[in-house]
This record gives sequence, structure tokens and C-alpha cells, in this order.
Amino acid sequence: MKNNNKTVLLLALLVTAGLFSIGAGLIWLGYAVTKANSGTGTPTAGVRAGTQALSGTASQVDFSKLREYLQQKDWRAADRETYERLLEAAGPKAQAKGMTPKDEMESLSCTDIKTIDKLWSDATNGLQGFTAQQDILRAYGDYRKMYDLVGWQKLSGEWLIEWDYNPQTKRMDYKPGKEPNFKNPPPGHLPTVERGYNFGTSLDAALSRCGL
Repeated sequence: MKNNNKTVLLLALLVTAGLFSIGAGLIWLGYAVTKANSGTGTPTAGVRAGTQALSGTASQVDFSKLREYLQQKDWRAADRETYERLLEAAGPKAQAKGMTPKDEMESLSCTDIKTIDKLWSDATNGLQGFTAQQDILRAYGDYRKMYDLVGWQKLSGEWLIEWDYNPQTKRMDYKPGKEPNFKNPPPGHLPTVERGYNFGTSLDAALSRCGL
């Protein structure tokens, strides 16, 4: 009788150990599958229409039209599209006013800035875009010299490019005769948006913050 009890107890222990082993195996398998899926899942697109984002922060701005205009070398349309997409990237106040206020400029996504820069740079072999402009600035160390070289302002102080604010459309428009050189832009000439000497609230501050 005692031998039978020992046999039953041994079998019970073996069955219990087997169940624990199966449970542990299932838990490990579930962990392995979860880890594999997290590493190989479909990434969130930073920019729609096939344009890669340049940082980990996903962008909600669609740059497909800008990419299209640049591929077509339609510099005028690309410059305007850059202006509109920067307003969108900045936030609701910028979109409503047509100008980017200081608080939204300070939070303007570096992802969007760098994506715009890369699109311009790729389409022009590095001749246009924010990096081209900043490289000229770093080379000469002077904004007035840089503005002269890129064709925005003469050293005498005369602006070659100027804007008017349209209260009906709530957008900035180039003054007649003061438009950028869209036919043969010198290096660093485009895009021209949100630039000036108010560096604390202009795009220059954002470019510096984003490492451009």
C-alpha cells in the first residue's frame, strides 16, 4: 500500500513539473514573438508620399507637392510651397496669420526643417536649401555679406527681395520687381521664406536650433 502511495505521489510530481515546463515555454514563446514584432514592424512614415523623415519624430506635413515641384525644377512653385508647408509645420497661428509667431517658431519641428532642406539640396546638387545658405554664412561669418552673395540684399542696404502682406489672403506676397531670381538663382538664393534680421523670431533661430 505504501509503495502504491509513493508511486502515485511520484506521478503527480512529474505531471506538475511537466505542466510548469509547458507554461514557461509558452510564456517565453510569447515574449520572443512580441520582441520580434517590435523590431520588424512597419515603421511610421515621417513624411508622406515616399519622403523619409530625418529624425525620430514623425511629421504630419505632406511634402509630396514640394518634392514634385523641385523634381520639375519649378523653383517659383517650390518656393511658395515651402512657405506654405513651413506655416503648416509651425502650427495653427502661423497658418491663420501667414507669419510664424515666436512661440511656434521655437517649437518648429527640426524633422520638417531638415526634410525641406534635403529636398532642395537633392534637387539642386547642393546649390539651394538651408544648408547651402548656412554654409555661405559660416564661410563669411557675416549676415550682410551672406545676403549679398545669395542675392537677397546689396551691401548698400537695398533689398533685392521684398514682401507685402495681403490682409485678404493673410499671406506674404513678393512685391512687383522684388521677386527672387527664379530663372537663374545664385547658390543659396532659394528658398527665401521667413528671413530677415530679427534673428530671435526668424527662421535663422530655428536653423541654429536644429543644427543647420
